[in-house]
Amino acid sequence: MHTYQISEEILEGYKNEKLSDERINFLIAQANEQLKEISQNKEMYSRLLHKVKAPKKIDNIILWILLMANEDICCEFISECNKSFREIIPVSDLADLLFYSVHLKKVKNIALDGFDYLLECELEGIEELDQYSFTNALLYIQKSKQVEMEF
Repeated sequence: MHTYQISEEILEGYKNEKLSDERINFLIAQANEQLKEISQNKEMYSRLLHKVKAPKKIDNIILWILLMANEDICCEFISECNKSFREIIPVSDLADLLFYSVHLKKVKNIALDGFDYLLECELEGIEELDQYSFTNALLYIQKSKQVEMEF
């Protein structure tokens, strides 16, 4: 996973400048709320966990990323839970959660349950999130290196 290779200095800078605590708290609350709703339908919850081969002990942030990065699961969730969402969960939301998870692990030394599984996961949707997250970090680096020139 490319996002995990980002240096601690860049992770901290991006988190402080681009990811407000308010945004992260909103995304975590949203994920927890949706996971709670999914878990009320035990059959669907078990089926989705099986589809992503989720480890027994997994943090909600990691589980939400795994579930919503899978397009089929995302569509099934929207359909079965009668969500009025668009047909997708925004990639930017999931990429921010992925970046935040990596920040927790590498900068804050807080490991989320299932984090290692996420790092090793080779699902197409996870790769897209990883690319999106990594690209955002590169854009942040590029912008931080720009200086004004006066003539």
